[in-house]
Amino acid sequence: MYEEYHRRCKAEPRSFNFGDCWLWEPEGLPWVFNLGIQEGYWRSRASYEAIETALLGMVRQADDRGITSIAIPRIGVGYGGLSWKKVRAIVEAVFEKWPGTLVVYEDFVPQGATPASAQVVGPPEARTSLILTVSDPPPTQTTSRTASQSKFGFDRFEPEVNEVKEVINFYSVSEEYGCFSNFSPHRVWLKGKTWPTSEHYFQAQKFAGFPDENEVGFAKTPLIAARMGRSRKRPLRKDWESVQDSIMHEAVLAKFIQHADLCEVLLATGDVRIVEHTENDAYWGDGGDGRGKNRLGQILMRVRDEIRGRSDAKEEQPDRLQGLVVLLSRPRLR
Repeated sequence: MYEEYHRRCKAEPRSFNFGDCWLWEPEGLPWVFNLGIQEGYWRSRASYEAIETALLGMVRQADDRGITSIAIPRIGVGYGGLSWKKVRAIVEAVFEKWPGTLVVYEDFVPQGATPASAQVVGPPEARTSLILTVSDPPPTQTTSRTASQSKFGFDRFEPEVNEVKEVINFYSVSEEYGCFSNFSPHRVWLKGKTWPTSEHYFQAQKFAGFPDENEVGFAKTPLIAARMGRSRKRPLRKDWESVQDSIMHEAVLAKFIQHADLCEVLLATGDVRIVEHTENDAYWGDGGDGRGKNRLGQILMRVRDEIRGRSDAKEEQPDRLQGLVVLLSRPRLR
């Protein structure tokens, strides 16, 4: 499929364009729709208009080939940077009168995690009146659901307030998502200098313009830099309380846009909430009990959104159209 996709993108004139939908039909395997919703390169922002056009093309091709069941992810969300609420409204409008069954997998599930559920969207005559449960929740998780009537006339199940939400917790550099920690060994280039870690830069800015700036900023380890920065034996800049959040944002943004591998990890989290989970800090972290401000986690999510919206990414490839893969069940013959 990729070979065919590549051939279409490289063709003169190009045969797979923005807003297009083409169907890969392998013998004896599930068929796959490819939607052209991101122009240029994989980090470019998706388009609501392209999604609507491509989905309309999908419906036409499904009708032509007798396809009665389609499964899709959250199109345009994640690397595409779009709002799922808006995209879902487009999906519902396009498929409102389609006689088949559309299964939308709305929840992001990291590798190794317990899958959540898939929401069935379609008209009453499609007999799509239930949520399809991909797997049972773990024994410690309760997912009480109450039924409500959807705009299509079938029962939709909405989670109650006490349903478990998905969260990415991080703290130690040695654990999963340790790269989100300011202690991770990734240099940052800021203010004309290369700092050993984002923690070095952040702590050094408490003493910007004074000799302590370089002493703290080039300490042997980020832990030592943090201890030096927290010591009140040094003359802390007078405006620190008002600028600390913006300086942390500056450090985190530089770190993730200057390291492509870290950028990929951050973007791959989709829209999942990110939390620095530690009882050692109730301002930058959650305080261990969830009552902390989690300012570092909030800044990471803000940087994630900002990177999605950037139009000047260095890896831009104008001659290549990013395709979004959509899986189908085998079609029913007419």
